Amino acid sequence: MRSMLVSALICVFHVNVVSSHAVFTNVAYSKPVTLSSVYSGVHGYFPGPNAVNGLLSDYVHTFNEKSPWLRIDLGASFQIHEIEMFARSDCCGAQLHDVDFTVGENIHDMHFCGHFTGHASTGQRITVFCPHNTVGRYVQLQTVNGNSNILTPAEVLVWGVREIH
Repeated sequence: MRSMLVSALICVFHVNVVSSHAVFTNVAYSKPVTLSSVYSGVHGYFPGPNAVNGLLSDYVHTFNEKSPWLRIDLGASFQIHEIEMFARSDCCGAQLHDVDFTVGENIHDMHFCGHFTGHASTGQRITVFCPHNTVGRYVQLQTVNGNSNILTPAEVLVWGVREIH
């Protein structure tokens, strides 16, 4: 029941978050997602779009790698306020650990936004607040510790406002 309620709330996360100077929306919803690898096997297929579809009932899943990553192309530049990542609600929350959150105008020039230390619990919501005036088109999450890692977030939300030049 809790998972269904949270899933319903995620679906309306396109609602605005108001700050003192800006109105932030989930600018990652339904945007293109690239993974370092995509697991597909006897347990199913877990592609990148699962991370930005508004549902907590599915998730992305990389192969076992040293530093798996997930990258969202927002399609334009946004001022990024915060990034939220939800661990799987069915099991295996600890697969999310030691994650760097970076933002950049291009994939070769990413800037540190925040870090999650330790292992997530199943269903945990992880929030990282970016430094003031963080702007970028790309948002990346990457496991940075360990030699054998799987990246399996259920959902990633990026709260921002369109950058006007």
